[in-house]
Amino acid sequence: MAAANPPFAAPSLALPRQAPRERTLFGLSYQWTVLMCTVFGTFMVVLDSTIVNIALPKITTVFGVSVSEAQLVVTSYMLAMAVVMPATGYLSDTYGTKKLFLITMGLFTAGSLLCGLAWSNSSLVAFRVIQGLGGGMMSPLGMTMLFKVVPPAERNAVMGLYGLPIIFAPVLGPTVGGYLVEYVDWRAIFTLNVPIGLIGIALGFTFLRESDLTKGLSFDARGFLLSAIAFSALLLGLSDANTDGWTSPGIIARFVIGTIAFVLWVWVELTDKQPLLELRLFKDRIFSLAMLVNFVLTVGLFGGQLLIPLFLQDFRGLGAAETGLITMFQALPMLVMMPLVGRIVDRVGLRRMLLIGLPMVALTTWLLSSLDLTTPDNQLRGAAMGLVMMPAMTAAMNAAPLHLMSRASSLTNVSRQVFGSFGTAIFVYILTERTEYHQAVLSQTATPQNIPLQQMLANTVQMFSHLGVALTQAQALAMAMLQQYIALSAAVMGFDDVFRVAAAITLLAMLPAAFLKTSKRAAPGGGGPMMD
Repeated sequence: MAAANPPFAAPSLALPRQAPRERTLFGLSYQWTVLMCTVFGTFMVVLDSTIVNIALPKITTVFGVSVSEAQLVVTSYMLAMAVVMPATGYLSDTYGTKKLFLITMGLFTAGSLLCGLAWSNSSLVAFRVIQGLGGGMMSPLGMTMLFKVVPPAERNAVMGLYGLPIIFAPVLGPTVGGYLVEYVDWRAIFTLNVPIGLIGIALGFTFLRESDLTKGLSFDARGFLLSAIAFSALLLGLSDANTDGWTSPGIIARFVIGTIAFVLWVWVELTDKQPLLELRLFKDRIFSLAMLVNFVLTVGLFGGQLLIPLFLQDFRGLGAAETGLITMFQALPMLVMMPLVGRIVDRVGLRRMLLIGLPMVALTTWLLSSLDLTTPDNQLRGAAMGLVMMPAMTAAMNAAPLHLMSRASSLTNVSRQVFGSFGTAIFVYILTERTEYHQAVLSQTATPQNIPLQQMLANTVQMFSHLGVALTQAQALAMAMLQQYIALSAAVMGFDDVFRVAAAITLLAMLPAAFLKTSKRAAPGGGGPMMD
């Protein structure tokens, strides 16, 4: 049974353009040329989201600023991306995808160069805003260009390859950043983008075709303003909640402002004839189910995964570069899996792939709940993540009509940004709460009735006494070591709890995934596959 027609009709405002050129990169088909061009931008943007964190201690020293002031270097980039991302659909429909691609690449590349030349923390923050304004449009724009030129039957395979930089860049960031900060210069983490950006601009200018323009679109100024307030306030609140406290006045104020602006924004988008983001896409059952799967996956998968570097550095005592190498090698199997997954999905179907992949991801996440300080590095992650990352995102995009592809791309990318921030914040909160709980429980066992513990303390005191330490000082040192041991054990147990929760959340995605059903028949009007 075919799904109901979408509640929006294709506009008849497209301006006809001349026949596209046949010039392609290395003789590849045009769709693969688009893929190679967009990968440059996507890789840089995702890499820059993680690489800068490594340089923050160095930035505080060089510019003589506090940690909170240096943190603005990361926050300004995130907020600029959140503000500009919703406008990507309107800008690409109005000015064309090629022109917007060149502008965004130029903004990001110029911002990177200026960041490398920054003379103060304030100038660096300003230049990071320029970076973010270009970077925020890169991912939705890349997905829009791909879905407009790739036939529905080939989208799974192409999106599997498009997902490679999204997977590899975040884990490569700490490795590259740690090496550059330690052995080259912290400014190199920004100037590294310049040659890559120039290559991307040259490729885009030479090989990309301009898309059809939509005439007569009006800019949804109310939606843009409300989305900027809502997403900025919510993302800023989520990013600072665990450091400032979830009940602190500043965090509560951000959540209140963000929530009010978000509700008003939803009302505006649903009533405006030409909204900035087409929320009416959620009327399509398949789109809604796919976005629900993406929400659960992003929260459960990435929220837990981001804690592994924290565990390795703070509790295993590894350096940033070594931590990056471990996480990078854990991602290598996914680089092999993701291109194959697209082909497999075409044969076995999206729903079956998700119902097979999700339990595997949950299992590998659950195995992380047995982490301790002696866990071998090669047990930290498997390749199961590659099975589920892009198929659900592709399903959401396939459900959108072709004329709304740019709006669907903006919507899915904005959602992923919010989902990821929510997942990270909630898992850091769970980690903090469970660590405090375990520390309280373990501290209650430190009593004179605990014979093994008293024996360990006596042995420790004796060890310090043999080293010539006075008895009173030896007892104090032994108690300090005991408290340190309790805190470390509680933290490890807290991490284990987090991964158990992440595994359970991942399994929840199987419920909406079970109702995802697509056929390979092309939808009328050139949209995605028909939904049965």
